Amino acid sequence: MASANLVQELTCPVCLEVFTDPVSLECGHHFCATCISQVWERVSGDVSCPQCRQVFTQRNTRPAHILSNVAEQVRQLRVGAVERKEEFVCRDHDEKLKLFCQEEQEMICVVCGLSAQHKMHNVIPVKEAAQAHKEKLEESLKLLQGQMNQSVRSKQEGEDMIQRLKDQVDGRSCEIRAEFEKMHQFLREKQQQMEAELQREADKILTQLENNLKRTIDEITSLEGVIQDVKVRLEIQDSQGLLKDIQALLKRCELSVSSPGVVPVDLHEDVAEGRLRYLKVWKEMRAVVSPVPEQLTLDLDTAHNNLVLSQDLMSVQYVTTKQNRQDHPRRFVKDLCVLSSQSFMSGRHYWEVCVGNKTDWIVGVCREFVKGDGDIFYTLEQGQWVIDVSSNSVKKPNVISHLEVKLRKLGVYLDYERGQVSFYNADNMCHLHTYTDSFTEKLYLILNPYTNKSGKNPEPLTLLTT
Repeated sequence: MASANLVQELTCPVCLEVFTDPVSLECGHHFCATCISQVWERVSGDVSCPQCRQVFTQRNTRPAHILSNVAEQVRQLRVGAVERKEEFVCRDHDEKLKLFCQEEQEMICVVCGLSAQHKMHNVIPVKEAAQAHKEKLEESLKLLQGQMNQSVRSKQEGEDMIQRLKDQVDGRSCEIRAEFEKMHQFLREKQQQMEAELQREADKILTQLENNLKRTIDEITSLEGVIQDVKVRLEIQDSQGLLKDIQALLKRCELSVSSPGVVPVDLHEDVAEGRLRYLKVWKEMRAVVSPVPEQLTLDLDTAHNNLVLSQDLMSVQYVTTKQNRQDHPRRFVKDLCVLSSQSFMSGRHYWEVCVGNKTDWIVGVCREFVKGDGDIFYTLEQGQWVIDVSSNSVKKPNVISHLEVKLRKLGVYLDYERGQVSFYNADNMCHLHTYTDSFTEKLYLILNPYTNKSGKNPEPLTLLTT
């Protein structure tokens, strides 16, 4: 007979009977398929689990096939008053089924146990077999419950990951909309400002042109009146009539016509040269875009003595002759490195470095404690997040060799709060690699142009500005 605990585990909470066609809900509880359907039929809208009351917007159930098989086996083992007598009587010998054949996995009578069919089989008493199978079923139930719990956890983890992804997408979408709205608003304001300046300039010129035109029209009207009077006087044949008030008429003929002057209609250069103004607007827009390419300079006090910096401290190049410089505690001694003069302990920052046709170089970010008085290994443990490219091999990380187009400009992006250092092909902003860590100290841009490699790697590394 199945144990009470086992039967309880296999009992539907609704009908209080051993499961029939059990199904699993999203919360992990089980019910007979018919029972849960009848419960939910009486509810409109969202439904809930009758056991834990978790609310579901969808009426999803999943068949529990393994649990169904276990319930069916337990149901077959249960002995009750309603069970028919012939179920426990041998059909061949009309004897009670007191034995259990382990090979055939069926109950048999004593006569069957002595027969040739079962003589060589392992036969044990029914009660002993029932106890053994009950223990197996209980163990199976434990395993099934463990698997169920694991599946429920996996389901929850999957749902959490989906929600996390959705939250990230929503957050990034809001960020994208906010950033572009700032740029759109800035451009709309600049557009309105430029159009207003253009209109003011045009109105000023138009007012001068209209005033000159009005004066010219008034003069034309005066001239037309004098011309008409002269024509009328010339038609008079009588000498006395011709000479009447002749002095006044001649005086009118001396009407002075002033030239309106030339009004320049060309717009001022700062209004007309729109392309240059667009460049100015683009530069001004950097104030509303974050991050924008920043202008850095290199720290001469950190430069290895075989490195030469340009006058503007924007470029570094290897030379074979050591430079005569004073010792400095921050100067690199063994590695051909130089740090940026600027350091960072917060915010988002972006720089671009021209690597040109170089075959060997190192570009990245490092912690403040990196010194030049010992060997430097470019590892995260040493506090450096770099791309290290060598003509012999692509070292760290192996991302440059996969590019279809040769990398000439490297973009370096630092998000201090998020603990990320990312690298991009600055020509097309194709993502190359991202390091993730936790930052608590000052960070610097670090450059290493390597040696000339017998003339194959002579170019400098140059910080770019926009």
